[in-house]
Amino acid sequence: MAPKRPSSSTAISSAAPPVLSESNPRRSTRSSLGGTPGAMGSSAASPSKEDAQGKTNLSTVAKDKKGDESQSTTQDAEASKAGTGNAHEGDKADEDQSETPPAAKKPKKDGVYKRNDNVDDIVLKDENDSPVSLKSLYDASGLVIFSYPRANTPGCTNQACGYRDIHAEFTELGFQVVGLSTDKPGAQMSWKKGKNLPYTLLSDPKKELLSRLGATDAKKRCHWVIEKGGRLAEQDIGVKPASDPTNALNIAKALASTAKGKSSQK
Repeated sequence: MAPKRPSSSTAISSAAPPVLSESNPRRSTRSSLGGTPGAMGSSAASPSKEDAQGKTNLSTVAKDKKGDESQSTTQDAEASKAGTGNAHEGDKADEDQSETPPAAKKPKKDGVYKRNDNVDDIVLKDENDSPVSLKSLYDASGLVIFSYPRANTPGCTNQACGYRDIHAEFTELGFQVVGLSTDKPGAQMSWKKGKNLPYTLLSDPKKELLSRLGATDAKKRCHWVIEKGGRLAEQDIGVKPASDPTNALNIAKALASTAKGKSSQK
């Protein structure tokens, strides 16, 4: 009698995979993986080499960042200190500059007096060959100086005699009259006596005063009106002999009138 063959349903049942228990699926899963709970726990607790390397890298980056921040803070502090030092130096420079006195006014390059300038003192010889201080003249009163090319020549004599004829009017206004040229004192004296000139004639052979007053070789006939005290009130370079004395007198009158008005207001 032949042995019984198992039925198909029995074969299928024995070959089917075990059914996972709904009450403990985790246990079944571990069993199916072939691992034990102890082994799984050890694997999770022990960090891998990659994790350790990652943590090392993060630590290095953190240290580098901290070092950069420290260096940046130090640089900022040094920059701030340097800026403060520069500010103090700038303030000190400003103080030094503010304490520096203003530069003195430079003298004119050509040395020529202009209107409203104060005329400096100079000593020249008169017709008597005696030294005369210009300052002593304009300190005593107003002063009218007329220049001429050469003593005892027609044009110069016409000019000099014009001042002679109205000399008293200048005196009444508080002005002295002085003639000025490069002639020697002896020539001045001869001319003064010959024409009966009532004022002083000064010799300026080196053109020390003439050049400062602006007289040139081309224009030697001029006049200047100086107020008492030395201020150059008016100058006329290159004048005509006949009209020069009257023009100078008109300036003297205007200055005297102005001075009188100021005096009355006080």
